[in-house]
Amino acid sequence: MKITALTNSCAYGEKGLFRGTFRFDNEILAEYTWPLCEIRGEKPGPRLCISAGVHVNEVSSIEASIRLQKLFDPEKMSGSVSIIPVINQPAVYKYNEYICPVDGKNINHTFPGRRDGTFSEALCDAILTEWAAEADCYIDMHGGDLKERLSWFTIFQRTGDNDFDVGAQKIAMCFDSEIVLALGPEYMQKPGRPPTACALRKQVAIMTEAGSNGLLNEDDISFHVDGVLNVARLLGILDSPPSTPMNARTLCDSYIWVESPCDGDFHAEVEPGSNVEQGQRLGVIRDTFGKVLADVIAPATGLILWRITHPSLRKGDTLLTIVEEADTELP
Repeated sequence: MKITALTNSCAYGEKGLFRGTFRFDNEILAEYTWPLCEIRGEKPGPRLCISAGVHVNEVSSIEASIRLQKLFDPEKMSGSVSIIPVINQPAVYKYNEYICPVDGKNINHTFPGRRDGTFSEALCDAILTEWAAEADCYIDMHGGDLKERLSWFTIFQRTGDNDFDVGAQKIAMCFDSEIVLALGPEYMQKPGRPPTACALRKQVAIMTEAGSNGLLNEDDISFHVDGVLNVARLLGILDSPPSTPMNARTLCDSYIWVESPCDGDFHAEVEPGSNVEQGQRLGVIRDTFGKVLADVIAPATGLILWRITHPSLRKGDTLLTIVEEADTELP
């Protein structure tokens, strides 16, 4: 990476607080720079990488990444914490939902990427091979796009290696989630999120979600901030006790997308975090005269993870997602 320090920053790689910008080495990404804050402790220790802004409207996570920069004191920590507050630089000030405007791909579903691929593919590859390559843990924070309402949840990747999976789950449990989603090993067969891509090389990563409708909310911001600090405590970067979770976290292991059966306006009858039964009506699709065009029926029993809040949708658009509870108990 080509790194430039701000005038009030220590040199990159030195003990202390670094603030500046950098460019990835890959020429496909050469047009853009990324902000970087890295805090290195007086003592050696683990490396924690934190990112936000894969989706630029998910502002609770971006704000959390800014606040976290002030919560690590180099003189009172071990190891290093590296923070990229906004990953999707081409979308800044464009307010794109989900996608990178350079190639129209959703970065969040493109990891591990390819060095010789499209912009998003090259970016995912660079994040993992240039910036987070030596991370003991990578946390990618999200926060509810412009038309999404979410439960608080974290995602980690199961591999079938019990030691790895237990360690990843302990990291995910550091957040005061309503739902902890353990992706099955089958997710590792195709491009996906950072937890899946990192698990391919036995590197722990988690994804966190808290926020709704592109709004700043103090509870959502605190969810991210407090969870990251708990991860730092678990890793031994910070020497202080973790905060106590308030939610009864539910472990889930499947992720079901429910699509609109036709064009129209979706009127939901359930909210994120609520329990639903297979066959239950989740809402209706109406036309602009108020006529009910279709019922939306739950395909499985589980919990609502998130739902779309803007009613106008086309046939095949995602309305909401349901997660099913896992058979195993949380430790």
